[in-house]
Amino acid sequence: MRTMTPPLGLLEFLERFGSNAKIYELEAEVGQLSLSLGCREEDILTCSLLLRADHAPRIAIHPWNQQPRLDASERRANPMQAYLLTGYHAQWLPPFGLPHLLHTTLDPICLDSPCLYVPAGVLHGWMAITPDELSKLTDFERWSREFAA
Repeated sequence: MRTMTPPLGLLEFLERFGSNAKIYELEAEVGQLSLSLGCREEDILTCSLLLRADHAPRIAIHPWNQQPRLDASERRANPMQAYLLTGYHAQWLPPFGLPHLLHTTLDPICLDSPCLYVPAGVLHGWMAITPDELSKLTDFERWSREFAA
């Protein structure tokens, strides 16, 4: 694996936070990704953009081999909607560093691991991050105050 530079918006967000998260480029088939990363399947996360009637969209972070938990009146955005609303391909959607601040929920099962891997906004890009840092970087209340200032 080699390290790579994340997309500009994601890079700026990580620098603003002072994050130590690393972005790795890893070309592996779906069935071999956890073996290549050296982690459990549950440690590989994905981000789903969820659309809600009369509310702003939200991002659900969950293990990549599970479906997101949907609230009433929610549905998953299709790939075109995800791209138009975030600027990222749905498969590579990072959980933060988007053009617009979105409310983000983290599946509690994701907090049971010492290291997680989330999409880094580019093809074959995976971000290694701790659950604590992921929780802090997706704290909507904190970032909505900070970006409003």
